[in-house]
Amino acid sequence: MALVTWAFVVLVLVIVVVLLILKVTRGSATAPVPPVTPAPADVVHAATSLPASAFDAAGAPHPQGPAPSVLTSQPPLVMAGRPDVVYVGGEFCPYCAAERWALVIALGRFGTFSGLGATSSSKYEAFGGTATFSFDGATYRSRYVTFSPTEVYEQAPSTNAPAGFPALEKLPSFEQALLKHYDSAPFSSEPGALPFVDVANLLLVAGAGVGFSPGLLQGDSMGKIAGELSDPVNAVSQAVLGTANELTAAICSATGQRPGNVCDSAGVRAGATGLGLG
Repeated sequence: MALVTWAFVVLVLVIVVVLLILKVTRGSATAPVPPVTPAPADVVHAATSLPASAFDAAGAPHPQGPAPSVLTSQPPLVMAGRPDVVYVGGEFCPYCAAERWALVIALGRFGTFSGLGATSSSKYEAFGGTATFSFDGATYRSRYVTFSPTEVYEQAPSTNAPAGFPALEKLPSFEQALLKHYDSAPFSSEPGALPFVDVANLLLVAGAGVGFSPGLLQGDSMGKIAGELSDPVNAVSQAVLGTANELTAAICSATGQRPGNVCDSAGVRAGATGLGLG
């Protein structure tokens, strides 16, 4: 009986200790990040199913400021045996908002997205409230290319967070290495600026180097922006699809010009010529 009694006492003590640990752990845990608002299905469809004629009409963009940088003699950036496109940005960032439109459109020509979110740049930044996609929680599938996006900061500011915005996603180690190597002279003219986009170590986009001003999109809803993309004489279409043509041309250089129906199109060839990719 004495042994049974002591065993029961020990069991009770163990249960108490476990409950105390759980209480302390739960009490110190950070609040979960709210789920991302899904991007409207019709907007995603409109952005990823544009006709080739729209891209051909846009041709190569006319950069309104810094332009992307073409990288030469760099080792291929490969993930799972395919060329990789890396995106590092923040939901607060206006130039990230602009770049996401071009990236979704360009990558939509090689594969399919799922789980794209909807957000807007911070109202406290220049070009505030620019409607756009979010890559937080999104996945991408393609037989030609992989996509590695990281949204490092949230959209809403916080006085307690570094850089004024709370952290959202942790930067993977290989992306940290890319930033350390390429996010500085002579590769980047805007070190530390977001977004940072590396297309298979062939093309580098940093900060305002996205090629067009977010001001073109500011004040419009995602639905309105998506509707303007199919109009070949629209300023939004010319800027966004022209930038997408350049991104597509860089991806095509990495994939060996596959798929042919995309890479051989007039718009992509114009983008390649504008970048000097041949």
